[in-house]
Amino acid sequence: MKKTLSFMIVTLSLITTFFAEEESVNFRKLTVEDAVMLAADNNISLQKQRNSLELLEKQNAYSWNSVSPSIKASGSYTLPFEDTSAWSMSGTLSLGLSFTPSLFTTINAAKLNYENGIESYESAVRTIELSVRKAFYSILYTKEYLNLLERNMETAKQRYSLNLDKYNRGQLSELDLLSSQYSYESLVPTFESSLISYENTIANFKQTLGLDQTVELELDGNLEDYDFIEDFTIEKAIEEIPSVKTIQASIDLAKNQLMASRFSAWGPVVSLSYSYGKETDASGSWATTYGSNKLGISVSIPLDGYLPWSSGALSIENQKTNLKNLELELENAKTSAELTVQNSSKSIMQAQNQLESLKKNVDLAQKTYDMTLNAYNHGSKDLLTLQNSADSLLSAKINLMQQKYTLISAVLDLENTLGIPFGSLGTK
Repeated sequence: MKKTLSFMIVTLSLITTFFAEEESVNFRKLTVEDAVMLAADNNISLQKQRNSLELLEKQNAYSWNSVSPSIKASGSYTLPFEDTSAWSMSGTLSLGLSFTPSLFTTINAAKLNYENGIESYESAVRTIELSVRKAFYSILYTKEYLNLLERNMETAKQRYSLNLDKYNRGQLSELDLLSSQYSYESLVPTFESSLISYENTIANFKQTLGLDQTVELELDGNLEDYDFIEDFTIEKAIEEIPSVKTIQASIDLAKNQLMASRFSAWGPVVSLSYSYGKETDASGSWATTYGSNKLGISVSIPLDGYLPWSSGALSIENQKTNLKNLELELENAKTSAELTVQNSSKSIMQAQNQLESLKKNVDLAQKTYDMTLNAYNHGSKDLLTLQNSADSLLSAKINLMQQKYTLISAVLDLENTLGIPFGSLGTK
Protein backbone atom coordinates (compact mmCIF):
# COMPACT_ATOMS: atom_id res chain seq x y z
CA MET A 1 0.00 0.00 0.00
CA LYS A 2 2.86 2.35 0.88
CA LYS A 3 4.62 1.55 -2.40
CA THR A 4 1.45 2.26 -4.34
CA LEU A 5 0.94 5.57 -2.52
CA SER A 6 4.56 6.59 -3.12
CA PHE A 7 4.23 5.74 -6.81
CA MET A 8 1.10 7.87 -7.11
CA ILE A 9 2.78 10.81 -5.39
CA VAL A 10 5.81 10.62 -7.69
CA THR A 11 3.55 10.31 -10.74
CA LEU A 12 1.48 13.33 -9.71
CA SER A 13 4.65 15.29 -9.03
CA LEU A 14 5.99 14.52 -12.51
CA ILE A 15 2.67 15.43 -14.14
CA THR A 16 2.54 18.71 -12.20
CA THR A 17 6.13 19.54 -13.16
CA PHE A 18 5.42 18.76 -16.82
CA PHE A 19 2.39 21.01 -17.02
CA ALA A 20 4.18 23.74 -15.05
CA GLU A 21 7.06 23.66 -17.53
CA GLU A 22 4.63 23.55 -20.45
CA GLU A 23 2.81 26.57 -19.07
CA SER A 24 6.06 28.47 -18.51
CA VAL A 25 7.13 27.76 -22.09
CA ASN A 26 3.80 28.97 -23.51
CA PHE A 27 3.64 32.13 -21.38
CA ARG A 28 5.79 35.24 -21.80
CA LYS A 29 5.63 38.47 -19.84
CA LEU A 30 7.37 41.24 -21.75
CA THR A 31 8.37 44.83 -21.19
CA VAL A 32 8.79 47.03 -24.23
CA GLU A 33 12.58 46.59 -24.01
CA ASP A 34 12.18 42.79 -23.87
CA ALA A 35 10.05 42.94 -27.00
CA VAL A 36 12.67 45.04 -28.83
CA MET A 37 15.42 42.55 -27.95
CA LEU A 38 13.31 39.58 -29.09
CA ALA A 39 12.58 41.21 -32.43
CA ALA A 40 16.27 42.04 -32.95
CA ASP A 41 17.20 38.39 -32.39
CA ASN A 42 14.36 36.59 -34.13
CA ASN A 43 12.86 38.83 -36.81
CA ILE A 44 13.16 37.20 -40.25
CA SER A 45 13.61 40.51 -42.07
CA LEU A 46 16.59 41.43 -39.88
CA GLN A 47 18.14 38.00 -40.35
CA LYS A 48 18.03 38.52 -44.12
CA GLN A 49 19.59 41.96 -43.68
CA ARG A 50 22.41 40.45 -41.61
CA ASN A 51 23.09 37.87 -44.32
CA SER A 52 23.28 40.60 -46.97
CA LEU A 53 25.62 42.65 -44.76
CA GLU A 54 27.95 39.67 -44.30
CA LEU A 55 28.17 39.30 -48.10
CA LEU A 56 29.00 42.99 -48.53
CA GLU A 57 31.69 42.65 -45.87
CA LYS A 58 33.33 39.80 -47.79
CA GLN A 59 33.09 41.71 -51.07
CA ASN A 60 34.77 44.69 -49.41
CA ALA A 61 37.55 42.53 -47.94
CA TYR A 62 38.35 40.98 -51.34
CA SER A 63 37.65 43.99 -53.55
CA TRP A 64 41.30 43.94 -54.73
CA ASN A 65 40.77 40.53 -56.42
CA SER A 66 40.74 42.10 -59.91
CA VAL A 67 44.56 42.28 -59.69
CA SER A 68 44.86 38.70 -58.57
CA PRO A 69 47.18 37.01 -61.11
CA SER A 70 45.81 34.38 -63.46
CA ILE A 71 47.87 31.19 -63.32
CA LYS A 72 47.74 28.40 -65.88
CA ALA A 73 49.65 25.13 -66.06
CA SER A 74 49.68 22.76 -69.02
CA GLY A 75 51.50 19.53 -69.85
CA SER A 76 51.68 16.99 -72.66
CA TYR A 77 53.04 13.50 -73.23
CA THR A 78 53.71 12.06 -76.67
CA LEU A 79 54.04 8.31 -77.24
CA PRO A 80 55.21 7.31 -80.75
CA PHE A 81 53.70 4.50 -82.84
CA GLU A 82 57.06 3.61 -84.33
CA ASP A 83 59.98 2.36 -82.31
CA THR A 84 62.37 4.67 -84.17
CA SER A 85 60.59 7.77 -82.81
CA ALA A 86 61.44 9.08 -79.36
CA TRP A 87 58.78 9.78 -76.80
CA SER A 88 58.55 13.28 -75.38
CA MET A 89 57.02 15.24 -72.46
CA SER A 90 56.52 18.96 -72.02
CA GLY A 91 55.14 21.32 -69.37
CA THR A 92 54.36 25.05 -69.32
CA LEU A 93 53.51 27.47 -66.48
CA SER A 94 52.17 30.92 -67.30
CA LEU A 95 51.16 33.92 -65.17
CA GLY A 96 49.17 36.98 -66.22
CA LEU A 97 48.49 40.24 -64.40
CA SER A 98 46.54 43.34 -65.48
CA PHE A 99 46.43 46.80 -63.93
CA THR A 100 43.70 49.33 -64.74
CA PRO A 101 42.70 52.63 -63.10
CA SER A 102 39.29 51.04 -62.45
CA LEU A 103 40.94 49.06 -59.63
CA PHE A 104 40.69 52.18 -57.44
CA THR A 105 36.99 52.75 -58.15
CA THR A 106 36.20 49.04 -57.71
CA ILE A 107 37.79 49.00 -54.25
CA ASN A 108 36.13 52.29 -53.33
CA ALA A 109 32.73 51.06 -54.56
CA ALA A 110 33.01 47.93 -52.41
CA LYS A 111 33.90 50.10 -49.41
CA LEU A 112 30.97 52.47 -50.02
CA ASN A 113 28.55 49.58 -50.56
CA TYR A 114 29.66 48.00 -47.29
CA GLU A 115 29.26 51.28 -45.39
CA ASN A 116 25.83 51.76 -46.96
CA GLY A 117 25.01 48.19 -46.01
CA ILE A 118 25.81 49.00 -42.39
CA GLU A 119 23.57 52.08 -42.58
CA SER A 120 20.81 50.04 -44.21
CA TYR A 121 21.03 47.36 -41.55
CA GLU A 122 20.92 49.93 -38.74
CA SER A 123 17.95 51.57 -40.47
CA ALA A 124 16.19 48.21 -40.69
CA VAL A 125 16.87 47.63 -36.98
CA ARG A 126 15.39 51.03 -36.16
CA THR A 127 12.37 50.38 -38.38
CA ILE A 128 11.67 47.10 -36.61
CA GLU A 129 12.23 48.71 -33.22
CA LEU A 130 9.87 51.56 -34.10
CA SER A 131 7.26 49.05 -35.25
CA VAL A 132 7.64 46.99 -32.06
CA ARG A 133 7.42 50.00 -29.74
CA LYS A 134 4.37 51.43 -31.49
CA ALA A 135 2.68 48.01 -31.59
CA PHE A 136 3.46 47.51 -27.87
CA TYR A 137 1.75 50.76 -26.89
CA SER A 138 -1.03 50.17 -29.40
CA ILE A 139 -1.81 46.86 -27.69
CA LEU A 140 -1.79 48.57 -24.29
CA TYR A 141 -4.15 51.23 -25.61
CA THR A 142 -6.49 48.69 -27.19
CA LYS A 143 -6.50 46.61 -24.01
CA GLU A 144 -7.43 49.65 -21.93
CA TYR A 145 -10.07 50.54 -24.51
CA LEU A 146 -11.54 47.03 -24.28
CA ASN A 147 -11.52 47.14 -20.48
CA LEU A 148 -13.32 50.47 -20.60
CA LEU A 149 -15.89 49.15 -23.06
CA GLU A 150 -16.39 46.03 -20.98
CA ARG A 151 -16.95 48.02 -17.78
CA ASN A 152 -19.33 50.36 -19.57
CA MET A 153 -21.15 47.37 -21.08
CA GLU A 154 -21.43 45.72 -17.67
CA THR A 155 -22.81 48.95 -16.19
CA ALA A 156 -25.35 49.21 -19.02
CA LYS A 157 -26.33 45.57 -18.45
CA GLN A 158 -26.86 46.14 -14.75
CA ARG A 159 -28.85 49.28 -15.48
CA TYR A 160 -31.02 47.32 -17.91
CA SER A 161 -31.60 44.60 -15.29
CA LEU A 162 -32.65 47.20 -12.73
CA ASN A 163 -34.93 48.90 -15.23
CA LEU A 164 -36.46 45.56 -16.17
CA ASP A 165 -37.26 45.00 -12.51
CA LYS A 166 -38.78 48.48 -12.30
CA TYR A 167 -40.79 47.85 -15.46
CA ASN A 168 -42.17 44.60 -14.05
CA ARG A 169 -43.25 46.50 -10.95
CA GLY A 170 -44.89 49.19 -13.05
CA GLN A 171 -42.40 51.88 -12.08
CA LEU A 172 -40.91 52.39 -15.57
CA SER A 173 -42.33 52.93 -19.02
CA GLU A 174 -41.73 50.44 -21.81
CA LEU A 175 -40.00 53.15 -23.85
CA ASP A 176 -37.41 53.71 -21.10
CA LEU A 177 -36.93 49.94 -20.80
CA LEU A 178 -36.31 49.55 -24.53
CA SER A 179 -33.95 52.52 -24.45
CA SER A 180 -31.84 50.94 -21.71
CA GLN A 181 -31.90 47.60 -23.52
CA TYR A 182 -30.64 49.24 -26.72
CA SER A 183 -27.97 51.11 -24.77
CA TYR A 184 -26.61 47.78 -23.53
CA GLU A 185 -26.96 45.67 -26.67
CA SER A 186 -25.48 48.33 -28.98
CA LEU A 187 -22.20 48.04 -27.09
CA VAL A 188 -21.89 44.29 -27.71
CA PRO A 189 -20.95 44.36 -31.44
CA THR A 190 -18.53 47.24 -30.83
CA PHE A 191 -16.82 45.25 -28.11
CA GLU A 192 -16.67 42.05 -30.18
CA SER A 193 -15.27 43.87 -33.21
CA SER A 194 -12.61 45.57 -31.08
CA LEU A 195 -11.73 42.24 -29.47
CA ILE A 196 -11.12 40.61 -32.87
CA SER A 197 -8.94 43.55 -33.93
CA TYR A 198 -7.00 43.23 -30.67
CA GLU A 199 -6.39 39.50 -31.20
CA ASN A 200 -5.18 40.15 -34.78
CA THR A 201 -2.77 42.80 -33.48
CA ILE A 202 -1.42 40.35 -30.90
CA ALA A 203 -0.91 37.70 -33.62
CA ASN A 204 1.02 40.16 -35.83
CA PHE A 205 3.05 41.27 -32.82
CA LYS A 206 4.08 37.67 -32.07
CA GLN A 207 5.14 37.20 -35.68
CA THR A 208 7.29 40.34 -35.54
CA LEU A 209 8.97 39.06 -32.36
CA GLY A 210 9.50 35.62 -33.87
CA LEU A 211 7.29 33.93 -31.25
CA ASP A 212 5.02 30.96 -31.80
CA GLN A 213 1.32 31.80 -32.01
CA THR A 214 0.61 29.39 -29.13
CA VAL A 215 2.60 31.57 -26.71
CA GLU A 216 0.40 33.57 -24.37
CA LEU A 217 1.65 37.13 -24.04
CA GLU A 218 1.29 39.54 -21.17
CA LEU A 219 2.65 43.04 -21.70
CA ASP A 220 4.27 44.59 -18.68
CA GLY A 221 3.52 48.26 -19.09
CA ASN A 222 0.97 51.04 -19.07
CA LEU A 223 0.31 54.15 -21.11
CA GLU A 224 0.77 56.13 -17.91
CA ASP A 225 4.34 54.84 -17.59
CA TYR A 226 5.50 56.85 -20.60
CA ASP A 227 6.92 60.22 -19.51
CA PHE A 228 7.36 63.09 -21.92
CA ILE A 229 10.07 65.72 -21.93
CA GLU A 230 7.91 68.83 -21.98
CA ASP A 231 10.60 71.25 -23.18
CA PHE A 232 13.13 69.80 -25.59
CA THR A 233 15.42 71.29 -28.21
CA ILE A 234 16.55 69.66 -31.45
CA GLU A 235 20.32 69.90 -31.78
CA LYS A 236 20.73 67.29 -34.51
CA ALA A 237 22.40 68.64 -37.65
CA ILE A 238 20.32 68.29 -40.80
CA GLU A 239 23.20 66.49 -42.51
CA GLU A 240 23.09 63.77 -39.82
CA ILE A 241 19.39 62.95 -40.28
CA PRO A 242 19.07 59.42 -41.75
CA SER A 243 16.96 60.43 -44.76
CA VAL A 244 19.57 63.03 -45.74
CA LYS A 245 22.51 60.69 -45.10
CA THR A 246 20.93 58.08 -47.38
CA ILE A 247 20.90 60.47 -50.34
CA GLN A 248 24.42 61.66 -49.52
CA ALA A 249 25.58 58.04 -49.66
CA SER A 250 23.95 57.70 -53.09
CA ILE A 251 25.85 60.81 -54.21
CA ASP A 252 29.15 59.30 -53.06
CA LEU A 253 28.40 56.15 -55.05
CA ALA A 254 27.41 58.22 -58.09
CA LYS A 255 30.70 60.17 -57.94
CA ASN A 256 32.61 56.91 -57.76
CA GLN A 257 30.62 55.53 -60.71
CA LEU A 258 31.38 58.69 -62.71
CA MET A 259 35.08 58.22 -62.06
CA ALA A 260 34.80 54.54 -63.05
CA SER A 261 33.15 55.57 -66.34
CA ARG A 262 35.96 58.03 -67.05
CA PHE A 263 38.60 55.38 -66.29
CA SER A 264 36.82 52.93 -68.55
CA ALA A 265 36.64 55.43 -71.42
CA TRP A 266 40.11 56.97 -71.12
CA GLY A 267 42.24 54.90 -68.77
CA PRO A 268 45.18 52.75 -69.97
CA VAL A 269 45.43 49.04 -69.27
CA VAL A 270 48.84 47.60 -68.32
CA SER A 271 49.24 43.84 -68.67
CA LEU A 272 52.14 41.70 -67.45
CA SER A 273 52.72 38.09 -68.49
CA TYR A 274 55.34 35.49 -67.84
CA SER A 275 55.63 31.92 -69.08
CA TYR A 276 58.09 29.17 -68.44
CA GLY A 277 58.21 25.73 -70.00
CA LYS A 278 60.33 22.60 -70.26
CA GLU A 279 60.32 19.60 -72.56
CA THR A 280 62.34 16.44 -73.07
CA ASP A 281 64.86 16.18 -75.88
CA ALA A 282 65.69 13.11 -77.94
CA SER A 283 67.77 11.63 -75.15
CA GLY A 284 64.98 12.05 -72.61
CA SER A 285 66.67 14.89 -70.73
CA TRP A 286 64.69 17.96 -69.70
CA ALA A 287 65.52 21.21 -71.39
CA THR A 288 63.92 24.65 -71.50
CA THR A 289 61.33 24.93 -74.24
CA TYR A 290 62.40 27.32 -76.94
CA GLY A 291 60.68 30.69 -76.62
CA SER A 292 58.64 29.78 -73.54
CA ASN A 293 60.77 31.37 -70.85
CA LYS A 294 59.74 34.96 -71.39
CA LEU A 295 58.32 38.09 -69.76
CA GLY A 296 55.83 40.32 -71.57
CA ILE A 297 54.53 43.83 -70.89
CA SER A 298 51.76 45.51 -72.90
CA VAL A 299 49.94 48.81 -72.62
CA SER A 300 46.64 49.63 -74.33
CA ILE A 301 44.92 53.01 -74.33
CA PRO A 302 41.31 53.32 -75.56
CA LEU A 303 40.77 56.19 -77.97
CA ASP A 304 37.09 55.92 -78.79
CA GLY A 305 36.22 57.45 -75.39
CA TYR A 306 37.40 60.79 -76.74
CA LEU A 307 34.73 60.70 -79.44
CA PRO A 308 31.58 62.53 -78.15
CA TRP A 309 29.21 60.02 -79.77
CA SER A 310 30.94 56.91 -78.39
CA SER A 311 29.31 54.69 -75.77
CA GLY A 312 32.06 55.61 -73.26
CA ALA A 313 31.47 59.35 -73.68
CA LEU A 314 27.69 58.94 -73.42
CA SER A 315 28.10 56.81 -70.29
CA ILE A 316 30.07 59.66 -68.71
CA GLU A 317 27.34 62.17 -69.60
CA ASN A 318 24.71 59.84 -68.15
CA GLN A 319 26.62 59.61 -64.86
CA LYS A 320 26.99 63.40 -64.74
CA THR A 321 23.25 63.87 -65.17
CA ASN A 322 22.50 61.29 -62.50
CA LEU A 323 24.87 63.06 -60.09
CA LYS A 324 23.24 66.46 -60.73
CA ASN A 325 19.79 65.02 -60.06
CA LEU A 326 20.96 63.43 -56.80
CA GLU A 327 22.45 66.75 -55.66
CA LEU A 328 19.11 68.46 -56.31
CA GLU A 329 17.36 65.65 -54.44
CA LEU A 330 19.75 66.18 -51.52
CA GLU A 331 18.83 69.86 -51.22
CA ASN A 332 15.15 69.01 -51.33
CA ALA A 333 15.62 66.28 -48.69
CA LYS A 334 17.36 68.76 -46.37
CA THR A 335 14.48 71.19 -46.69
CA SER A 336 11.86 68.46 -46.20
CA ALA A 337 13.68 67.05 -43.16
CA GLU A 338 13.93 70.47 -41.57
CA LEU A 339 10.21 71.13 -42.10
CA THR A 340 9.29 67.65 -40.82
CA VAL A 341 11.26 68.15 -37.62
CA GLN A 342 9.78 71.62 -37.03
CA ASN A 343 6.20 70.49 -37.69
CA SER A 344 6.59 67.34 -35.59
CA SER A 345 7.99 69.33 -32.67
CA LYS A 346 5.10 71.79 -32.81
CA SER A 347 2.56 68.96 -33.06
CA ILE A 348 4.03 67.24 -30.01
CA MET A 349 3.93 70.44 -27.98
CA GLN A 350 0.35 71.02 -29.04
CA ALA A 351 -0.62 67.42 -28.24
CA GLN A 352 0.86 67.77 -24.76
CA ASN A 353 -1.30 70.82 -24.11
CA GLN A 354 -4.36 68.98 -25.43
CA LEU A 355 -3.60 66.08 -23.12
CA GLU A 356 -3.98 68.31 -20.07
CA SER A 357 -7.33 69.58 -21.37
CA LEU A 358 -8.57 66.03 -22.00
CA LYS A 359 -7.64 65.03 -18.43
CA LYS A 360 -9.78 67.90 -17.15
CA ASN A 361 -12.60 66.79 -19.46
CA VAL A 362 -12.53 63.30 -17.94
CA ASP A 363 -12.71 64.73 -14.41
CA LEU A 364 -15.61 66.96 -15.41
CA ALA A 365 -17.46 64.15 -17.21
CA GLN A 366 -16.97 61.86 -14.19
CA LYS A 367 -18.43 64.44 -11.80
CA THR A 368 -21.34 65.08 -14.17
CA TYR A 369 -22.08 61.38 -14.45
CA ASP A 370 -21.91 60.84 -10.67
CA MET A 371 -24.28 63.73 -10.06
CA THR A 372 -26.65 62.58 -12.84
CA LEU A 373 -26.67 59.01 -11.51
CA ASN A 374 -27.49 60.25 -8.02
CA ALA A 375 -30.27 62.44 -9.42
CA TYR A 376 -31.62 59.53 -11.50
CA ASN A 377 -31.71 57.29 -8.45
CA HIS A 378 -33.76 59.96 -6.67
CA GLY A 379 -36.08 60.36 -9.65
CA SER A 380 -35.12 63.90 -10.62
CA LYS A 381 -33.37 62.89 -13.89
CA ASP A 382 -34.69 60.65 -16.63
CA LEU A 383 -32.96 57.63 -18.16
CA LEU A 384 -32.03 59.39 -21.39
CA THR A 385 -30.12 62.07 -19.47
CA LEU A 386 -28.25 59.40 -17.54
CA GLN A 387 -27.34 57.51 -20.72
CA ASN A 388 -26.11 60.69 -22.39
CA SER A 389 -23.98 61.40 -19.34
CA ALA A 390 -22.55 57.86 -19.44
CA ASP A 391 -21.78 58.19 -23.15
CA SER A 392 -20.00 61.50 -22.54
CA LEU A 393 -17.87 59.95 -19.81
CA LEU A 394 -16.94 56.99 -22.02
CA SER A 395 -16.09 59.30 -24.91
CA ALA A 396 -13.92 61.50 -22.66
CA LYS A 397 -11.95 58.53 -21.35
CA ILE A 398 -11.44 57.06 -24.82
CA ASN A 399 -10.32 60.44 -26.19
CA LEU A 400 -7.79 60.76 -23.37
CA MET A 401 -6.31 57.28 -23.99
CA GLN A 402 -6.26 57.83 -27.73
CA GLN A 403 -4.44 61.14 -27.27
CA LYS A 404 -1.86 59.45 -25.04
CA TYR A 405 -1.16 56.83 -27.70
CA THR A 406 -1.08 59.46 -30.46
CA LEU A 407 1.45 61.47 -28.47
CA ILE A 408 3.63 58.41 -27.83
CA SER A 409 3.57 57.54 -31.55
CA ALA A 410 4.45 61.12 -32.53
CA VAL A 411 7.43 61.17 -30.17
CA LEU A 412 8.66 57.80 -31.46
CA ASP A 413 8.28 58.97 -35.08
CA LEU A 414 10.28 62.14 -34.38
CA GLU A 415 13.05 60.15 -32.67
CA ASN A 416 13.16 57.85 -35.68
CA THR A 417 13.28 60.80 -38.10
CA LEU A 418 16.19 62.32 -36.19
CA GLY A 419 18.00 58.99 -35.91
CA ILE A 420 18.46 59.42 -32.14
CA PRO A 421 18.03 56.59 -29.60
CA PHE A 422 14.42 55.83 -28.73
CA GLY A 423 13.63 57.32 -25.35
CA SER A 424 15.63 60.51 -25.93
CA LEU A 425 12.48 62.66 -26.07
CA GLY A 426 10.13 60.42 -24.14
CA THR A 427 11.17 57.80 -21.63
CA LYS A 428 9.58 55.05 -19.64
